[in-house]
Amino acid sequence: MTLCKLYGIGWGLLWTSICLGQAPASCPADDPETPLPRRVAFATQDNIVIVGSFIAPADQEKHPAVILLPDYKQDSSSYAPLILPLHNAGFAVLAIDPRGHGASTGSAELGLARRVEQRDPKLFAEIHRDVEAACHWLLEQPNIDRTRFVLVGTGLGSGVALDYASRDASVDGVVCLTPAMSWPGLDSVRHVQKYGRRPLLLLACEDGRKAIEHLKRFAPEAIDEIVINPADADLLGTHMLGHVADIEERIVQFLHEAAGPPATHPVVASVRSEVYHEPESSAAKRIKATNRRWFSSPQEAEARGLRPPKPKDR
Repeated sequence: MTLCKLYGIGWGLLWTSICLGQAPASCPADDPETPLPRRVAFATQDNIVIVGSFIAPADQEKHPAVILLPDYKQDSSSYAPLILPLHNAGFAVLAIDPRGHGASTGSAELGLARRVEQRDPKLFAEIHRDVEAACHWLLEQPNIDRTRFVLVGTGLGSGVALDYASRDASVDGVVCLTPAMSWPGLDSVRHVQKYGRRPLLLLACEDGRKAIEHLKRFAPEAIDEIVINPADADLLGTHMLGHVADIEERIVQFLHEAAGPPATHPVVASVRSEVYHEPESSAAKRIKATNRRWFSSPQEAEARGLRPPKPKDR
């Protein structure tokens, strides 16, 4: 069974065009080597169950990890054309349905879908918790290089990616497809300033120029690109995938460079702390598993605002 034929199996994640944006009829014949996404679920710290789809690395080596965050009222299936390019480039890929979206609507009593419809700023401001839970789940999977971790967001997902990355210095790079200057409950200007000098790629068609140029003012190190779309089509976010020439390759190349090479001297820190530690130190072992984050080197950690422990704390 190819990925294109997962439509209709009851997942609610419509992987109907995952073969590089092709229609199902144009997908290749069944290939036993084609990776199948696995439906996964995990709980956030505020007890919301988040559903996603995961494609593991193809071999037993350590691989970088990427989390994909969809736009408002979309779900993880919107990233279908990007999944195989990321997998083929060696990434472990987790695409999630944020709270109130797709299969992550919870019980009727929670009213998550209703709050999404209402564009509830409190709900949008809480989605970073979904990314935190996704990060913890993903980095605990086999064959993941915990020191190499990147995010991709589109629309609302771009705002969420910047929000989360501003809180977690271990994020190595972020790609934003058609980002907005702000969403209810999300201040992307403030988040991009706090994100600092880490790699950031802002991609949009002409209609998104104003927003990415505005964000660029507060993130001078960011790479901003206005992509050319065919027939002047008004393509936003993941609708660019499979339509704008070479956009998947551009995203994958950027993420590969942002993730960097395998670490030779990794260090660990709590996402709630500004101090890093040697992985085998007693201080590192006291860090709660859900808060533990990895950096490729002491130099990387320090470049992102962390400091070494005092001698008595090592």
